[in-house]
Amino acid sequence: MPFTGRFEGPTVVKEMALVKQIESPSGVTLEQGYHKISEGHLKWIENKRRWYLKYTVEHYYDRTARKQKKEPVFMSEYLMKINLTDEADGNPIAQAYEHLKSMEGFEEAGDI
Repeated sequence: MPFTGRFEGPTVVKEMALVKQIESPSGVTLEQGYHKISEGHLKWIENKRRWYLKYTVEHYYDRTARKQKKEPVFMSEYLMKINLTDEADGNPIAQAYEHLKSMEGFEEAGDI
């Protein structure tokens, strides 16, 4: 059975997040939405013969809400191809943030 890795946000990257206005699935507009990857799992997909990263994003009303340890307004999950070679452009979390910025609604998100 192939290795399945797991990482969780606070132990890996503390100061990485995106800021972008977004509307939650329930219709709440997060004017200064703060979007932080909270965890990820490496997964070998046999029929594709490659590693993928499934990661969870916590969406907060704003950065202050996150600092005050409020609960996220909502969470979402994404799946992406991951580059684990020495030639990779950043670690898995940095690659996940780049992937998130390519997703609809996050194209103009700012880095924190």
